[in-house]
This record gives sequence, C-alpha cells and structure tokens, in this order.
Amino acid sequence: MKRIPDLFRPDRPLLSIEIFPPKTPAGLATLKERLEEYRAFRPDFISVTYGAGGGNRESTGALLSHIQGGLGVPAMAHLTCAGHTRSELSDALARIRASGVLNVIALRGDPPKAGGPFAVSEGGLAHASDLLALATRETDLSLACAGYPEGHVEAASEERDLDFLKLKIDQGARFVVTQFFLENTYFFRFRERLRRKGIQVPVVAGILPISNYSQITRFSILCGCTIPAKVMRGLHGRSDADQEKFGLDHAARQVEELLDHGVDGVHLYALNRREAVERLAPLVRERFPARA
Repeated sequence: MKRIPDLFRPDRPLLSIEIFPPKTPAGLATLKERLEEYRAFRPDFISVTYGAGGGNRESTGALLSHIQGGLGVPAMAHLTCAGHTRSELSDALARIRASGVLNVIALRGDPPKAGGPFAVSEGGLAHASDLLALATRETDLSLACAGYPEGHVEAASEERDLDFLKLKIDQGARFVVTQFFLENTYFFRFRERLRRKGIQVPVVAGILPISNYSQITRFSILCGCTIPAKVMRGLHGRSDADQEKFGLDHAARQVEELLDHGVDGVHLYALNRREAVERLAPLVRERFPARA
C-alpha cells in the first residue's frame, strides 16, 4: 500500500476524502456501501477521523481495514493526543502499523467541551508536535499534520501559529492538510507565508461544503473561520435545500480556483454526505485523471 507523501507530483493535485465512523452498525454498513461509490472517483487516499479518548476505535479500525483491504485505496488514520496517555498513544501507533496502514495525521484534538480549554491527560501529550515526535521515534509511518489558513483559534498570533507548524514539520510531518476555509484568499496567503518561512512540504486544501447557516456558524465559532459576506448573503432567506445547493456551488467555485492556482491537493470534508463527493470530486478528476 502506498505512502501518501510519495503520491505528490507538481503537475497533478491529489484528491482525498475524509469520513467519520458512524455510531451504529447499520450506519457503518451504509457508509461502506457509499465508499464503493466514492471509489469510482479514484481518490488518492481516504482519511478516517478518530474520537477523543478512542470512543470510535472499533469502527475506525474497521473502516481503515475496509478502505485498504476492501477498496484498495490508501487510508490515513487520524490520531489525537486528547484523552490518551503516552503509553496508549504508543499502543495505538503500533496497532495502526500492524494493521498495514502506513499513513497517520497527528492532531492534538479538541477540548472535551466546545469553547473550553484543552486539558492534557495525566501522563499524556500536550501538542501535536509531541505526538509527531513520538511517532517518528517509534514507527516508520508517513505522517501529516494540520494547518490553519486563518491561524489556530487558540494561537497568540498568526506568526506564532506558523512557528508551531514549522515545529510539527521538524518533528516528522511530511505534508499539511488545512482546516477548512470559505475564502481562497486565506489559503493563498497562508501558502505564501509558509514558503517564506522555509516550509516546503505539500499543502493540501481542506474544503467543507456548507450544509446550512446553522452548521457553518457553529463551525465558524469553534474553528475561528471567517464567513464571507457573500456567503452570508447567499444563505440568507433560503430554504434548507437551497442553502445546501448554495453550499455545494460555493465549494465547487473554491475547488476550481484552487486547481487554477496549482494546489497540491484537495481534501473533501464530506461529513459522509454522498452529494458533496459526487459534486466536487469530478471537478478534480475531469481535469486531473487518476493514475492508471
């Protein structure tokens, strides 16, 4: 199975999809059927999120195995510091490697309560950079990290946030997947600032199609993402169905502009929505067919 850093090419952006483990066996079965449809777009990799404290461990593992063994698509496991001791994280890394998965995105994880402070678990790790250092010492996994085009919501400044990102690269991350953004200008500025700081690894743009006004305002508060005025106007006064259509149209315009400007990859935060993948994945594949 392929390592994601080896797939990057200057003439062809990657296409990837993020999914999350459903809470029920029926939901898991439905998602597996949907993944068969996703395979038709030949994603370069599919990532699977991981609940704080390992709450989704069984279904996460089942999905990773299905993606690699059943679909034949490289899988990327999420792993977070939140809710784990150092020993538990070492065990989790070993299990991931033993399963045949070669790719991990290392994350700090979210606070247990939205908007509250992050608390380090007793005997645990405080930062994604610590987890990357642990993974680099103990495994041969290919590692990724998160990046924040508008700065991390907890960062003292954008410059300080870039310092932390550089530390994550120094500790073993070989590419960056960004948090979602709703205005590409933030991504282009972020990418330029990384290059000026000497960070040369590939940067994959995270795209989140808007479902509705309530969803995007909630996510914006949690993540510190700016909602452009044009998006607010586009959602205002529309039905639920029309808001969802607007969100997909807006995401499509973002993807097309990113492709025009040489993005290293497009990562779809699809939230397990078939419509998001069906609308956005072809935009990448029609211009940049998958490898044979």
